[in-house]
Amino acid sequence: MFFCRTKTFIIDLQTLTDPRIADFLQLGLVSGRLLLPEPPRPSSEADHSTRRAWETIERLRKIPGIKVKLDPELVNQERLVAQLRKLKSVLITNSAELKGACNGLPVVTTQEIYNIFKPAYLPGSTIKVKILKKGKDRNEGIGYLEGGIKVVVENGGNAV
Repeated sequence: MFFCRTKTFIIDLQTLTDPRIADFLQLGLVSGRLLLPEPPRPSSEADHSTRRAWETIERLRKIPGIKVKLDPELVNQERLVAQLRKLKSVLITNSAELKGACNGLPVVTTQEIYNIFKPAYLPGSTIKVKILKKGKDRNEGIGYLEGGIKVVVENGGNAV
């Protein structure tokens, strides 16, 4: 770790306008350099997306372990992909189209991050489970999902 090269991450402008990206990076799961497109300064009160991008940049600058650098050239998609290739960095984006344009370069989408952390089963979901024993309450059945997750089935005591 002492001699490891610092990892560089690039975030596109569309993703930068979503303040949740700063929430994700504040978790401390990513460290290194962030290379960000430098959005134009907001020209009017109606320019909400540009204002949000600048607010996100300011939040990112305050995160320990992350060094932020702005590059006005990254507003252009072709230049962003060229920089991604040149620096051997990882793109974080919420655009499936941009991921497709990267042709095999390392890209992580916000949807992929969400899918990793979303629950496999939600309360009220219909699933098949083998009832292995009776529960504490009357007529409860107990079964288990992958990973040892306990499932309590109402009126499942007779299915043991």
